[in-house]
Amino acid sequence: MKKYKAIFSSFHTLYRLATSLPEIKNFLIGASRLYRNILKCDKVIMVSKPINGNAYIKVQLSDKTQVVHRGGISILSKREREILNQNKELILDSRMIYPFVFTNTLGVIYVKRQMKNDFFDDLERRWFVAISEQISVYLYSFNLYEEQKKILLGYIKSLTKVFDQYVPTSHLHKKSSLKIIKAISKQMKLTGSESRTLEQASVLHDAGKIEIPTRLLKKQRPLTRNEYKLIMEHPHKGAELIKDLQSLRSVAPIILHHHERYDGNGYPGRLQKDEIPLGSRILAVVDAFDAMFFGRPYKKRVSLEEVEREFKKQIGKQFDPKVISAFLRILRKKSIRKHLHSCR
Repeated sequence: MKKYKAIFSSFHTLYRLATSLPEIKNFLIGASRLYRNILKCDKVIMVSKPINGNAYIKVQLSDKTQVVHRGGISILSKREREILNQNKELILDSRMIYPFVFTNTLGVIYVKRQMKNDFFDDLERRWFVAISEQISVYLYSFNLYEEQKKILLGYIKSLTKVFDQYVPTSHLHKKSSLKIIKAISKQMKLTGSESRTLEQASVLHDAGKIEIPTRLLKKQRPLTRNEYKLIMEHPHKGAELIKDLQSLRSVAPIILHHHERYDGNGYPGRLQKDEIPLGSRILAVVDAFDAMFFGRPYKKRVSLEEVEREFKKQIGKQFDPKVISAFLRILRKKSIRKHLHSCR
């Protein structure tokens, strides 16, 4: 009875892995550990084969070591390629192979016990097959999700081209935003998912300006009170534009609140400190840097030294001290300064 409880528990664990981990690599690592734990294996090799493209992922567990490789077919050994190409189930006494198949071949799992006469029993063999069949379904779902992301990236690129033509207020985002965002993400130790969401937000944060009259965006003089009120609507309009897109749902709050101030005097929600999404606090700094260093139709650009002085004045007022600290460390790097000057 204890073993049957473990079987039910393993399927629940697999479900949680598939539904809580957005990245296929983390799912593969979790599933490989599950195989090792439930079958008491000495060696586990799990390979994911993409439906389109050549980004293979291989997870290898042995003893207490874990190795993850990502790349082309070259990351696989000759024997692993043969196993993958044969696409056949193999159930032996102390080792088992099962191809992940759902319409297409999506990968393969190989498990092995090293000790002599330490064989898998009948229940463990059926357990191995059942788990593998379920993983095949999940891998197919991950592949579909990856395809959706590619479509989404195409959508974002198309929107970016529209914004470049219609919203002539951001030069940095066209040339250097990804470099700056990636540097900040690394400096602040954001997760891969947080970094990607921030990159998408940096591209789309001014999306709402597409509903603002172009004459205001190109105006050379300071805005009137009523004109500024119209401009202040763009975060809300931008968030509304993408809120129904499932894959961009995490981007919407960053867009909505990227004009909040750390002291609570921003808009649209007058949020303060940690009430403001971290992505919005980072984007506020990047956007302000863009406006100062690259200029605006109504504002002259300034030097990096002046930018640094202005940021220091606004620590704890307009900007999050932690974000400013990270950003200034990046700004002092020679490679970043050289790149920024080359884009000006």
